[in-house]
Amino acid sequence: MPPAFQPIFKLSTKSMKKKLTLIVVMLLTGCAFAFAQTTVSGTVKDDQGGTLPGVTVTVKGTTNAVSTDVNGKYSISAPGNGTLVFSFIGFNTQEQPINNQSTINVSLVAANKQLNEVVVIGYGTQKKSDLTSAISTVSVKDVANRPIVSPEEALIGKAPGVQVTVPSGQPGADLSIRVRGVGSPNGGEPLYVVDGVLTNDIKTLDPNSIESISILKDASAAGIYGAAGSTNGVVMITTKQGTKGKAKIDANFYTGTQQISKKIPVLNNQQWLALQTEIGGGTAPDLPSYYNLGATNNNWQDIIYHSAMQTSANVGVSGGSETGTYYFGLGYLNQDGIIEGSNFDRYSAKFSVSQKANSWLTFGGNINFNRTNSRTVPQNASAAHGGTILAALVTPEYIPVQMPANAPNPGVYGTSNLYSGENPVSDIYNNTNNTIGNNLLGDAYAEINLPFGIKYRSQLNLTNENSNYQLFIDPYKSLVGLSEPNGYADQNYSETTRWAWDNTLTYDKTFGLSKLNVVVGTSALDEKIFLSDQNGKGFGSSDITTLNAATASKNVNSSNYEWSTNSYFGRATYSYNDKYLLTATLRADGTSRVGVNNRWGTFPAVSAGWKVSNEDFMKNVNWIQDLKIRASWGRTGNLPPYSYLYPSYTQLSPVGYPYNTSNAANGYALTSQIGNPYLKWESANSSNVGFDAGFLDRRIVVSADYYYKKVTNMIFTQTLTGTTGSKTIASNLPGNDINKGFEFSIDGSIVREKDITWDMNLNMSFNSNVFTGLSAPQPSAQVSLGGSGAGFNVETIQNGYSLGTFYGYKALGVDPATGNELFSANETTLGSALPKFTYGIAENLRYKAFSLSLLFDGVYGNKIYDATRQETDRLNGATNESTAILSRWEKPGDITSVPSAIGNGSVNNTSNNFLNSNPTSYYIESGSFFRLRSASLGYNFDPNLLKQIGVERLRVFVTGQNLFMITKYKGYTPDVNSFGNGTNNKSVNAGDGAPTILSLGVDDGTYPAARVYTIGVNVTF
Repeated sequence: MPPAFQPIFKLSTKSMKKKLTLIVVMLLTGCAFAFAQTTVSGTVKDDQGGTLPGVTVTVKGTTNAVSTDVNGKYSISAPGNGTLVFSFIGFNTQEQPINNQSTINVSLVAANKQLNEVVVIGYGTQKKSDLTSAISTVSVKDVANRPIVSPEEALIGKAPGVQVTVPSGQPGADLSIRVRGVGSPNGGEPLYVVDGVLTNDIKTLDPNSIESISILKDASAAGIYGAAGSTNGVVMITTKQGTKGKAKIDANFYTGTQQISKKIPVLNNQQWLALQTEIGGGTAPDLPSYYNLGATNNNWQDIIYHSAMQTSANVGVSGGSETGTYYFGLGYLNQDGIIEGSNFDRYSAKFSVSQKANSWLTFGGNINFNRTNSRTVPQNASAAHGGTILAALVTPEYIPVQMPANAPNPGVYGTSNLYSGENPVSDIYNNTNNTIGNNLLGDAYAEINLPFGIKYRSQLNLTNENSNYQLFIDPYKSLVGLSEPNGYADQNYSETTRWAWDNTLTYDKTFGLSKLNVVVGTSALDEKIFLSDQNGKGFGSSDITTLNAATASKNVNSSNYEWSTNSYFGRATYSYNDKYLLTATLRADGTSRVGVNNRWGTFPAVSAGWKVSNEDFMKNVNWIQDLKIRASWGRTGNLPPYSYLYPSYTQLSPVGYPYNTSNAANGYALTSQIGNPYLKWESANSSNVGFDAGFLDRRIVVSADYYYKKVTNMIFTQTLTGTTGSKTIASNLPGNDINKGFEFSIDGSIVREKDITWDMNLNMSFNSNVFTGLSAPQPSAQVSLGGSGAGFNVETIQNGYSLGTFYGYKALGVDPATGNELFSANETTLGSALPKFTYGIAENLRYKAFSLSLLFDGVYGNKIYDATRQETDRLNGATNESTAILSRWEKPGDITSVPSAIGNGSVNNTSNNFLNSNPTSYYIESGSFFRLRSASLGYNFDPNLLKQIGVERLRVFVTGQNLFMITKYKGYTPDVNSFGNGTNNKSVNAGDGAPTILSLGVDDGTYPAARVYTIGVNVTF
């Protein structure tokens, strides 16, 4: 062997054998020591010191596992150098090295469920801990325990930056949602997305069919929907889906009663007579003998308001296997109104299915359908003394329900000889206002797993809403019916059908410390609207109420509308080392609803996040957890209102050009609209900065955001000069609508013991709205006085002030010498209908099997124009008035805030007429309130006992809603907005003056809210 390859040491064969034997013995001894089993025992508690039964204790790397007993104790055999793993639902998993110990006690820390929660976002989902934009999630677990009629109601008081108002207490009435103020003068409602389907509203849904709700508030979150209306935010709803396993049945039922929470005191006959004598300058009104002030004392509020039942029942069945799941639900709701004759019925059905055909194909779909039947009563009709609500206040108590035999029209519903107007019973029973609606929302989808980790999803969506409204006024039971002449009938039918086709590709990949998710897609949408209206007069009787029985003034009108959009979008989400987050979104929309020269709009957005708590320098910081800082910027859009589906085109009608007594030629003339081919999208640039953090081992979780949103190219309907025939045009006004504000939410686990828990949420939102850059003020909010009173505008849109700013003369008080109300010389701003801040407080308490849930909400700083008081405190005319006018000025020297009646001095006549024909602060009141929205007390039966009868869960509860309210408002309720729930997203009255949001905070005789008491049961089989 060459020297270079000779061994350095030479070992004999004998010595080598000895050394190998020694090594083997040492290894075997070590293995025996390592695998020596020992018994480890101990107790597992939570971070509050309570014992935890049912915790799984596993020897790491093996299948050897035990569970803690009812006292949290365990005992397990394990190697002395092994590791025990402690795991329990709702707590962070913990590992403990054994190190030859025989006793190991452990305290598990409750997991932060919020951060691990999966949140639904546009065209996908994301862990809450990875969000870089402003998104709020709302728990809907209490929906089955409260008398909630609409999905919007589940949001009240639950999320910062989200205000839900109740424009009317009428059964089945739509609620209004505002996300971070009013994003556009054309509408304040958000865009709704249900299971990926864009829809105008969510009245299709039974609230009990909802699984989760996410609210996308900033442009980074909402920008994926571009110009579909996301300027006002996006409400994303996921309905219940099937679950793997054996069939499970959930059933919920409640029934209860509703009552009016407040009545407005009015004058009795003697007080009314004294007022009328004063108005008449000392002369009592001339009342025919068939009126009897002494014997007829009809308290109209007591007559029309009553206790009303509300009942709901729904059942859902879910189940499935490893390859497919299903869910089927049925629901029923019957809500009688607190006003006689009003009612709302809803029958609903929900079906979902998902099936995995093979390793690369999954398909499924959702169907939500309901049928509604409602009967309404007239409201918000000031020109006719307010419909039913105001008629109950202004009809004098001496008016009979029906005229006596010696009256000129015996048997008709009672009226006054001093003024025109129906009594409230006539408004209810002389009119039939019935509406039948059918609402369908559905989708079908297929998902294909492609190579390279790409997923393709194709989803076809369909919504269909139709409504059939029928009105009939009896020809002989009222003076109104006689004057039509002989009755009146109207039938209005509308149908909106929308289909959409969405196609997306999703790429999700992890590269070392980097995670990337990319979504690209297209969306095509088309909507068709059909409207039809027929009416007629002259009915021989009330036996046949359909239009074939009409003999006079028959009219038939119908119209069709259609619009479409085509969109391309993409989003990329990047995460590095679970510390640094970045999201970028881009969407391009083209639509027929803007000018032909501005078809396309591009809407980018970007956001970033920094998980500060995951940095190395934060490892020893124990007082704060999960600190994340977020920032975003983006642009969103807004479609023009439905009243301008064809803004580029001038509307013409065929006419004949007259010459002498005949037409010289046929031609066309302007009807209403002049086209504007340059009409642009409304566009909003938004920025947001926020943070999320946990404190005290996540016992307190805080989220806060500051935002700034500026809307440009605002679309307004302008009336042109008289040379055009005073026609209108849709145009983009110069100027900006700016919303900026601060919002926060605090979730606290105040008490966390074995038998007692107390969780609390506080959320608060501060918002400021202001207009800048307008070339001229824009009047809004038309209000009319009863009878033949002329209308006038009570609000203005002008630079430096918010939408909903009241504008008029400031009332300076009553002159003690003359009794005249004094006014400022010039008009001025009188406050805003938009609140300075809103808030909600939710508390959930549990003691053993009992639970108590409380929900408070409130607003502060908003004003209301109480047009109801303009009817009831007017101090002139022959109608009845409220008892507030009993403190009116009557003689020189009286100190009061109520002026004298119109007949008490000629000077006061001028002052009184001014008060009732101009907007003044006299009728503007504070709209602030603090309310206990709901309180629910429940009891959960012992599941061990229930299993013996085949029941998994049983809960009984009692609930009260609107139990109390603290407010200075003099009307029925300040949570009201007669006309301010319009939106560009709703096709109601499409093409014919769709509702706008230009009349905020006006109470014009609105159906009051009810106090509700219910008892119910939740059961799972």
